[in-house]
Amino acid sequence: MPRQMLAAIDVGSSEVAMKIYQISKATGVQELEYVRSIIELGADTYNTGSIAYDTTSELCGVIKGFTEKLKEYKIQNYLAYASSAMREAVNRDLVLDQIRLQTGLNVEVIGNAQQRFLTLQSLAGMMPQFDSLTKEGVAVIDLSSGSLQVSLFEDGYLQNTQNLKLGSLRVREILADIEQQTTSFVNVMEDYIGNELRTFERLVIKENKVKHVIVIGEEIATILNSVNASKNRESFTAAQFEKFYFKLMRSREDELSKKYNVPYETATVLKPSMIIFKNLVEMLGAEVVWASNVGLCDGILADYISRERVMTGVRDFSGDIISVTRKMAERYESDEVHTRNVEELSLAIFDSIRKISGLNQRDRLLLQVAGILHDCGKYVNMMNGTENAYYLVLSTEIIGLSEIEKQIVANVIRYNSNSEVPDYGEVSYDMTHVEYVRTLKMAAILRLANGMDRSHLQRIQDVSVSIKNNELKILANTIYDITLEQGLMENRAHFFEDIFGLRPVLRQKRRG
Repeated sequence: MPRQMLAAIDVGSSEVAMKIYQISKATGVQELEYVRSIIELGADTYNTGSIAYDTTSELCGVIKGFTEKLKEYKIQNYLAYASSAMREAVNRDLVLDQIRLQTGLNVEVIGNAQQRFLTLQSLAGMMPQFDSLTKEGVAVIDLSSGSLQVSLFEDGYLQNTQNLKLGSLRVREILADIEQQTTSFVNVMEDYIGNELRTFERLVIKENKVKHVIVIGEEIATILNSVNASKNRESFTAAQFEKFYFKLMRSREDELSKKYNVPYETATVLKPSMIIFKNLVEMLGAEVVWASNVGLCDGILADYISRERVMTGVRDFSGDIISVTRKMAERYESDEVHTRNVEELSLAIFDSIRKISGLNQRDRLLLQVAGILHDCGKYVNMMNGTENAYYLVLSTEIIGLSEIEKQIVANVIRYNSNSEVPDYGEVSYDMTHVEYVRTLKMAAILRLANGMDRSHLQRIQDVSVSIKNNELKILANTIYDITLEQGLMENRAHFFEDIFGLRPVLRQKRRG
């Protein structure tokens, strides 16, 4: 494979950054240049709800400088993402339009789940110990200027992840007026942050105790890693981390800026960052603290490598997505045996029609997620279980799925109960026609599988599926009376036949 060039641009809440990479199977990844500029978009958004004209002008000037770098390296392949400050700004569309008009670059606003997943992909690729730490139990604390994400891994897989609007810059801006009214501002920050995290501890952490904590954040990681290097170690014990915490909290911002060679603006958010980290280390009962300076640019690179398959050895997060999905189903007390059966039947049907369906491996994963979550809405109200499941999926962050993929899953669940094919406008105005068709195909498969266990008695588990004479023949190897299931199959066949042109037929295997 010839060498490829990629520019990754991060329009963040406190700075704008670009990394230029060279990618080759022979030599791996080389970071050729890293440019960044402090522009506190979050100071505008978190205070007023919008990004000021002067800030927009400054932002366009910096990005215009990035375009000159792209020309210098003759790069046409770039990905530019904006995170929480742009995402939450009421005038974001106007700001993005100005960037496009003044610089020629298209910046995409990504959701929080997608942003954090990119970081996890990067961490897995750049930290050699990552897989082994997840088996022992690890919490990844990804602290940005706008929010905090805590992801819990056990037995090698992601178990839970939660986002809080508790970013370092956001905290600083919220409490800015109070700072001038007290001589113990650190105590004020500790009270504010501690209150937010105690709710998180009660609802999320519960019995989840982990051995390792990985803190993510470029500036804080740079400082922690420099301390580690001076002590000739890779990580802190919890006691060592606490000792460093008290030392940093006694220092003034100008002292921190000079000692650790970071901009003063960055030094002003180090204390809220450390308060958040220290509280979580204690709540999680962690023994060891690691630091990583991976950022969104590195995540963009990792995702590009994974999607384009330009290199091998990249962690497959499909197992993590399924693990988190099962935890969600468990939280809403879904019928685990039923959902597992529907999941397996769905995948059996999917695999049998794969060559003619036009669906791919990613669609198989989305169908599997829908199968696991289709029953969770009954937790809210048994009368409207399917509709409730639809809204629960939409309102829950599922790390690893983009916003549009989450909409696809939600609609697959919603329309698996339909007897007629819904019109395009009914499904989602955000979907393209291609995504709409993919959704209908998966909904038709889930509808069939769900019908085969409508009694929730798992009378059909072992099936063989084949296509013959425009029929989808499903042969069930079971000793039970499946008259109910066969009747329901007749009722549900119309939807499937309209989508695939195959008539589903359920038969029972004859026993000698």
